[in-house]
Amino acid sequence: MMFTRGFGSFGTFCRGFGAVNPTVWIGLAVLFVAALVTVIVLLAKKSRKSTNDGAADALKLRFIKGELTEEEYLKMKDVLGK
Repeated sequence: MMFTRGFGSFGTFCRGFGAVNPTVWIGLAVLFVAALVTVIVLLAKKSRKSTNDGAADALKLRFIKGELTEEEYLKMKDVLGK
């Protein structure tokens, strides 16, 4: 009976059966899904960036070895950056 009337401000979360209001559970589920999506997006960006870094490193190595001129290097570097 105390849960029906609640304990001060805590009573707004209870609905007579001692369980948290379903709206709170839905809100927590939405927050969990949003966090999960954020983690997946960040991991995808990180893996895509590492692939591009490998190409940039190979390009830099070719320039250092003298296989590319400065103009070719800068042109290819601009293409990789896009």
